[in-house]
Amino acid sequence: MTIAKALLILATDKRFWKGVGILFAVFLIPFILLVLVICSLLFATASHNNAAVDLTFNGGHIPASMPAEYREYITEMRDCFSALEDAIAAVEADMENGDSLDEIRVKAVFYAIYFGSDHLRLRSAAARSFVDCFVYYEECAHPAEEDDDGGYIHLRAYPIQDLPMIYDNVGAYVGQTLTDDDSANITEIYLRVVYHNFDISADVSLEGGNGTHDLIGEMVKDSQVISSAEGFVSPLEGDWRDKVSSEFGYRKNPTGPGMDGHTGLDMAVPMGSSVRVVKAGKVLFVRYKQTGYGYHVAIDHGGGLVTLYAHCSQILVTEGQTVSAGEVIARSGSTGNSTGPHLHLETILDGVPQNPRNYL
Repeated sequence: MTIAKALLILATDKRFWKGVGILFAVFLIPFILLVLVICSLLFATASHNNAAVDLTFNGGHIPASMPAEYREYITEMRDCFSALEDAIAAVEADMENGDSLDEIRVKAVFYAIYFGSDHLRLRSAAARSFVDCFVYYEECAHPAEEDDDGGYIHLRAYPIQDLPMIYDNVGAYVGQTLTDDDSANITEIYLRVVYHNFDISADVSLEGGNGTHDLIGEMVKDSQVISSAEGFVSPLEGDWRDKVSSEFGYRKNPTGPGMDGHTGLDMAVPMGSSVRVVKAGKVLFVRYKQTGYGYHVAIDHGGGLVTLYAHCSQILVTEGQTVSAGEVIARSGSTGNSTGPHLHLETILDGVPQNPRNYL
């Protein structure tokens, strides 16, 4: 009874709670300040990284506010880009029928690997060797002319269309295997440079537009993928229908007031469940984000149709890879804006989300 009375006195003692508040403030404020400092540094680093990409690829005056090491990295990378341009021109001179290399892709791969290296230099021979990672050569015989004794043979260059093969070649060139993080970083750089008019980092949102959907619509405008005549298969083992936890369209927002637009179907499955591509196609991109879709992969099926698999814990395919219907391309997870393990599946036609139920 005495203990209960003492607790009651403490509970109603304003001076006691004021002291508790002061103690909390003393211990918590340093941690809060530390978190704010870390967030500020991360934001500043991200801003410098984005600015470095823009300045390196697009040129322009490097502002004095840019850290000195970044100014040096940008200047050296620009010089390397000049060497790459000369090497690309030399390789393209050995091509025919209008073939050419994706110059931005070549530079994006080089940038992702070497930006930040000290005293970066690229001699012409090394630049040619790097660019050769993006082509293959075949002997081409030329018949003899009327006034010649015989014909001749020369090597003709062809651009490699398969990105995994390019990454294997580049890995052999640099003496290390390009990781999933490397390829994802290359993709982010490439998208930022090529599709700079789109908000490629936008989170999921129906209202007010979605940078990812607009980006996808633009990327598949000139797609060479041929649509498979085969139908759709389940994105999960067994029947997907009994796993749907949230439908396409407008739904109640679980993290705030009002309603929000849901651009796909949510299917509740345990962490690490196999995610299967619903139709044959080609991997459009693989992205690792901490917001919005989280880890997600998009598959181009041809005809403007793309499927997107979001909030994954692991992605098992690489950009540019050809996939067959039913092939396991990822593992389910809860990355990005997610409240628990599930698969978020979207079907996107010409950049506009459609109800996946109309396709599956």
